[in-house]
Amino acid sequence: MNHRERRARRDEAGFSLVEVVVTSGLVSVLMVVFTTAILQIFQTSGRVESAAAVQSQLQLAFQRIDRELRYASWIAEPGKVGTAATAPWYVEFASSDGTECLQLRLATDLSVPKDNETDGRGVLQLIRWTPGAPTVKNRPDQTIASQLLTDGLPFDRQRAGESTTDHGDTPVPPLTPDFQRLIVRLTAKVGTSTATVDTTFTALNTSRSTPATHTCSEGRP
Repeated sequence: MNHRERRARRDEAGFSLVEVVVTSGLVSVLMVVFTTAILQIFQTSGRVESAAAVQSQLQLAFQRIDRELRYASWIAEPGKVGTAATAPWYVEFASSDGTECLQLRLATDLSVPKDNETDGRGVLQLIRWTPGAPTVKNRPDQTIASQLLTDGLPFDRQRAGESTTDHGDTPVPPLTPDFQRLIVRLTAKVGTSTATVDTTFTALNTSRSTPATHTCSEGRP
């Protein structure tokens, strides 16, 4: 057999089984590495989006509450509607001139499954009405934040002239303010990302002489 014939046979021999197995293994390893990298990118992107969502929820709520409470003329003692676990927390306050009543309400969104441990079920609503006027049925509630956790005490009031050293679980320096103050604690949760705001809002149109009661309590929704 001459040299040309031997070379032709080698070219027609193809790949051996060992070569095929080794090549398949290398391709499989590369596919696993590539797929893992893609999954990590998607997971990181999801975490970033979740963190941005919770921060956005709390930022919007903070801005709206600050705008409404900054010039309030009266703040009520916060309370809870009923004793059920899903009963909403609420706090009422009056506008700067006392001609409008407002209520912040942290309610449980019952449309979200109870066993959903991924996102918060709470929605923060803002309700308005005219003091002394009959309660309007089916009044539209304005949602200013959602996906909030409903555990714990979300609202706590400090009246002007009251000296305090503690509000719930958050210690504050002893002080005797000249204005009514509302402490708001909200936690938003989207996926595995959570964010918390714990802020004290001061009602600049209140004073030590602001009465404890108001007509807003007579027509609460």
